[in-house]
Amino acid sequence: MAQELTSMVSQLSTSDQVSQQQHVRYFVVRLEHFLLILLLFMSAYCSHPVLGQNPDFDLIVDPLSAIDRQFMADQRARVEQLANRLGRGLTGNADRDVETLQRILDENLVSSNDTLTLQAMGVVFGDRLGDALDMHWVVYRDNKGRSRALHYRNTDIFLFPITMISRRHGAGSDRRLKPLFDETVTGTRVLLPGGKWFQ
Repeated sequence: MAQELTSMVSQLSTSDQVSQQQHVRYFVVRLEHFLLILLLFMSAYCSHPVLGQNPDFDLIVDPLSAIDRQFMADQRARVEQLANRLGRGLTGNADRDVETLQRILDENLVSSNDTLTLQAMGVVFGDRLGDALDMHWVVYRDNKGRSRALHYRNTDIFLFPITMISRRHGAGSDRRLKPLFDETVTGTRVLLPGGKWFQ
């Protein structure tokens, strides 16, 4: 009887040891799977052009976010309201819209320290530049910060029209917008692929 009990106990303890080994083996396999998934995730994360970027990156170009698009639409609406005060509207015609922007400045409808409205005018100015140069709005990020810029296709040609008016007007410059527009178009066109034909 004692021998039977001893045999049963040893079988129970052997059975328990086998069970513990199975638990350990199961845990190790699960841990290996977890580490493999983590390694794959980190590999994908670090290869992503934005997320895995070194903080000393040179340049990232992204499409406008929904917030950017809404903010820029609000800025255009603000300029439209100013144009309406002159009995005008934004037409999409470069000459007409640049003239409207100039009249807004000439009539002192915007003070030189109203940077937000001056930058809103820069958005409209940029819209017309984009039309003339076949450029589109993007988010431009470098180690100095984030900006909205005009970009020409898959090149490194960018324009930053949002601050073109605010910087000049804020500094007291009385330079006319039409020559600025024309010179920007001419100076940028020669940089575009095939631009020598525009000279």
